[in-house]
Amino acid sequence: MDKIEIKYDKRKLLIGIIILVALVIGSTYMAFFTKTFATNQILKIVIVLLNLFVIYGAFTTFRKVLDNTSVITLMNAHIEINEDGKPLTFLWAEIKELRIEKKQSGKSEVNILTIKSETRKGELNISPLEKGVDDICALIRNYRP
Repeated sequence: MDKIEIKYDKRKLLIGIIILVALVIGSTYMAFFTKTFATNQILKIVIVLLNLFVIYGAFTTFRKVLDNTSVITLMNAHIEINEDGKPLTFLWAEIKELRIEKKQSGKSEVNILTIKSETRKGELNISPLEKGVDDICALIRNYRP
């Protein structure tokens, strides 16, 4: 048990990207090429602005697909979580609280890993990872002394 790296599940991220691209294409088609909405200039401006935000979201998700860094790294001495390119390392001895809880995010629930020490706190969404919640809990139990 040297080192375990848990990364993003690329299939889940690609499905999200496909949905976002379909949303951009569909809304652009509706706003610019249908008779019902093509005459409304305000709608066109709103659709373009919304599509820019959606494209930004798809781009950041695509960067996660291409990036092959681990999100959670478990070692005998510590656990490291990578929050948006900012790794936080917690020694097992300094961890005061470690829990996984479900939080409501819109209409769906996401699983959040929370790690607290005396001076720091790290939270990480573990729903889009390649291992499930039960697997991550079992790995943490195996590594944590």
